[in-house]
Amino acid sequence: MAVSILAPVAYIGTLVIALLVFSRVYRKRKAVAFEKTNTPWFESHPERDVYQTLVAAQNDQIPEEVLKAALLSRAMTDVRLIIRMRDDKQALAVLAQKGSIGDETMTNFAHAEKELEAEILDVVSEANTYREGWGQIIFPTASEMVAHLKHKEIYYGIQAQRQAEVEALEKAGKPIPKPTIEMPPLVTPPGTTIQVQAASEGGQHSITTMSINNAEEESSEAVEGDGLGDSSTASSQPAKQPAKQPAKQNNKKQAAKAKATAAKNKLAATVADEDEEEEEEEEEDGADEA
Repeated sequence: MAVSILAPVAYIGTLVIALLVFSRVYRKRKAVAFEKTNTPWFESHPERDVYQTLVAAQNDQIPEEVLKAALLSRAMTDVRLIIRMRDDKQALAVLAQKGSIGDETMTNFAHAEKELEAEILDVVSEANTYREGWGQIIFPTASEMVAHLKHKEIYYGIQAQRQAEVEALEKAGKPIPKPTIEMPPLVTPPGTTIQVQAASEGGQHSITTMSINNAEEESSEAVEGDGLGDSSTASSQPAKQPAKQPAKQNNKKQAAKAKATAAKNKLAATVADEDEEEEEEEEEDGADEA
């Protein structure tokens, strides 16, 4: 019995249609599951949104210093993200070796790394548009600012932590120890000299020196500036010492010299007395022997 040629054609057509339907349904379900599980590694970046909004405004009333400050704040957020990514990468590597996480998590993390790299390059290019060479030092500056803010947060949180511990001791009915050391204010002591490295227009680096003194501050116009301002550096001359200060120093030196001379004379007198006593003892011994 002859088989019609339509039978294999119909069979192949049915098989192809079934495979296409299965592939389409499978891809849709896969996409829905991926959207549910593939949440962004970082939820949002408000500092980047603020900076892009200011740039897109194209308003002449927005000063350039505001844009630079917004860009620096964006770089500080990127530094925090870099620190977080570095810590997460170590933890994910350990979990991946143990088989606790799947490939989707590692893929999501790799995408987050690429996005962060693109963000860093964007910040560097934006910084170079304001001043050539600022992109090379904006992230070191942002890193120092992040570390300083973290130090301030920990420092000012000591009092709140102590208050919480005092309340816990009061509830437990235990004695509250008195603080033996008072916390000094977090201020820069007078006489401190700070040097800041900044980029000039020619791409060379200049050093800004600032001297802090609470008695008197004198500011002068600077020669070259950093990325946050125009090409100028701020310097404060140390406060003028009172006219009587050298006299006081001379009096102290003279008093110290007088004390040293008196000590030497006293030591010499003591040695002379000991020598005389030894000579007298020798004479007495000689007389006894005679």
